[in-house]
Amino acid sequence: MIAWYDKPRVEFLRDDVDGVVGKLTLAAVQDNLHIEPAQKVEWDASVGLLQQHLDDQAEMVQLLKDTLTSRELSDYQHVILEYDFRRRGLRLDCVLLGKGIIAIIEFKRTALSAADRDQVTDYVINLVEFHEETRRACDSEGCVIVPVLALTAGAAKTSTNSHDFHRSPWNSVVREPLNCDRKTLHTVLVEALSLRRSRQSVDPARWLQSRFSPSSTIIDAAISLYGQHDVSSINAHAAPIDLINRCTEEVASNILSAQSRKQNRIIFVSGAPGAGKTLVGLKLAFDPRFQKDSVFVTGNAPLVDVLSESLKKSYRPKKSQLAISGYVHEQARQVIKMSTFKIVKAHAYLGERGKSTGSADGRVVIFDEAQRTYKKGRVVARKKLEEDEAFLILKSIEGFGPGAVIVALVGHNQAINTGELGIVAWFKAARARDWRVSIGETTINQWQGQPEDAELKSWVLDTQDRLTSGHLPHSLRFYRNRDIEQWAHHVLSDEPVEASVIAGSLQAMDTIWLARDLDVAKAWVRNNRIGDETAGMIASGQARRLAAEGLFVDLKPGIAPWILAPSGDIRSSNMLETVQNQYQIQGLEIDYALVCWDGDLRRAGDAWKSFKIKGPKWQKDEALDIAKNSYRVLLTRARKGMILFVPRGDSTGEDSTRPAIMYDHIADYLAACGAHPLP
Repeated sequence: MIAWYDKPRVEFLRDDVDGVVGKLTLAAVQDNLHIEPAQKVEWDASVGLLQQHLDDQAEMVQLLKDTLTSRELSDYQHVILEYDFRRRGLRLDCVLLGKGIIAIIEFKRTALSAADRDQVTDYVINLVEFHEETRRACDSEGCVIVPVLALTAGAAKTSTNSHDFHRSPWNSVVREPLNCDRKTLHTVLVEALSLRRSRQSVDPARWLQSRFSPSSTIIDAAISLYGQHDVSSINAHAAPIDLINRCTEEVASNILSAQSRKQNRIIFVSGAPGAGKTLVGLKLAFDPRFQKDSVFVTGNAPLVDVLSESLKKSYRPKKSQLAISGYVHEQARQVIKMSTFKIVKAHAYLGERGKSTGSADGRVVIFDEAQRTYKKGRVVARKKLEEDEAFLILKSIEGFGPGAVIVALVGHNQAINTGELGIVAWFKAARARDWRVSIGETTINQWQGQPEDAELKSWVLDTQDRLTSGHLPHSLRFYRNRDIEQWAHHVLSDEPVEASVIAGSLQAMDTIWLARDLDVAKAWVRNNRIGDETAGMIASGQARRLAAEGLFVDLKPGIAPWILAPSGDIRSSNMLETVQNQYQIQGLEIDYALVCWDGDLRRAGDAWKSFKIKGPKWQKDEALDIAKNSYRVLLTRARKGMILFVPRGDSTGEDSTRPAIMYDHIADYLAACGAHPLP
């Protein structure tokens, strides 16, 4: 539900406190929320406080002079409690809609803090930027928005607010929240009315049913900020850019066609790691044609964290003006925080599945790493899947009516978790729910389905629509020499001769190095990294015997500071103190990668075998493809240079999990593939 309670002011005043709180509690239970006793006390205090000061109490009004009359307070016409703005992940305590005014009241039990002021300010700015009816009322009817902080116990310090408004584009918003307590809320509400510019009533029905609609300025800001950060930076003159642009426009055309025909459709974009699929998805998410409907969903939570932190680091003040459209210096913090609104972690999206007002609602869903959906019975967001995940996603989006679109970004050779169904899950769901499919020939040809999927593949080939630019074959990560991708493929495909030929053709700066001593490998990285270039140690999540080398793959340091913090900061990857695994680093890259190899993927004759540590020893693991793909991720993270570290192991025989011969076989094979050993 959009709000747990909303009624006209006169009806609200007739409801007793217990009745209102009962409705709030029931609504919370229906939304599967646990109500702490302290929250109920807060509601009791908040509702009672509102009723006390909105009621027609003639004696109090007389004491507060002419400006505090009940007639003036009656201009607040509608009361909304616990408004759920799920697209922004916000819940507002109280919204008062009136003649020419929207008052946002946040109730607090304890002394008001700077964080409280930031919180209620963020609420009102979010309404201006993302709530269509609020923005229309402000732009077209002169409505003002007033943030209020109300202390329910104790005395609040007198507000020093000078009643200034923000500069454009937030010139309808009072700059500083109005502070009050039980005794002064009435005064503050009248004070807020004195700031009005019009007397046009805000329609509560329209306001409550308003669409999520990002403003054009926040879109411009987000695009500008994303264009600056290092994570998505690419060589502007790289040949693949033309294909990326063609792919983006073809997908956009398919989206518009599906919407105009009221036709539900899945559009597939495939490519190798680093080929630009995520860039295509972000370009579509920020495309003005889809800004009211689109959301970018990714299961790569570390990528979301780094993107969010990158936005903060991208801020570059230019005198009093940001290097983005339409925002002045003091608005920077809010802009940067809100510019991640299109990026949603998959677990948050799936946690709201089936709710038409879910946190990631939208009729155009760009689903990154779409091959990673799970099968029926898997627990996702603390809930067991009743059907295959892809089926549930389609079913959920259908709630918005015909014309829904999923852009499925599919990676090849990227399965690193067990239980992932791959692209076939989307085909099955599309056929079962009668969705159209747009897909390129290369995407279909690279799909390695099971024999029982042959009939499904024929359905795609015979009845569905074709894309001409739906596959991105070229990696952008190695913008100096893209042969590294192919080298990694041959290494993991037991093809040392082919790998050696590619390694021999690499430019000197792209030589792949091999070290048996960790200090030697670190020294190589430090000698090559300069300026603000990044470097770091990475390893498989199963490489648990690297602990003997001081490398702990289960530690999982925060990925955003690891990627973005500068040298000298102990959290920075440049310090070469902590290691990230393939789950954390996937979708990201660094300039110089120190790839640490362990016995979880080792040589057995002329082939790779995979193992996992169980108890005190290694045990054979049947998921060889997943192990290979994990190392494929590791071998394709570097932009400029890579060194492989293979431990020497334990030659004494005391540690049976680290036999020297096991590591020697790995190192010998990598050398045969063209990696240059360092002394």
